[in-house]
Amino acid sequence: MAARLRHALDSAGCRLLVDVLHPNVCWHPPYGSGTSCHSRSHVLSRCARLHALGLWVAVEETFAYPTAVVLGLRIHGTVSPADPARVQYHVFHVHEGLITRITGYADRAEALDAAFSAATAGSGPARP
Repeated sequence: MAARLRHALDSAGCRLLVDVLHPNVCWHPPYGSGTSCHSRSHVLSRCARLHALGLWVAVEETFAYPTAVVLGLRIHGTVSPADPARVQYHVFHVHEGLITRITGYADRAEALDAAFSAATAGSGPARP
């Protein structure tokens, strides 16, 4: 899963994630910025919209757990939320081979703790 996420984000190919996103996946951006997404189509639309604005990410770090993947992302571009000076951490929770929840964190330790907690408690399907 970590390799697929890296490849999709490095190539700006969010459509590459269609097969691994749960239909009811939830995406909560970091810092309480923006609105959350609550479906696969909403996540893919948001990714396409951000890419159309000229935003792209560089994957700085990858951490893999049995039920979660943490990516440290540096967002580049000329519009918000671009800030190449800061790394944002996203935890991709995985259940039965599908990403059920994506949560953004400003702090690396917080993201790793969330991923570790998910790994020890299990990460069930997304709740509507």
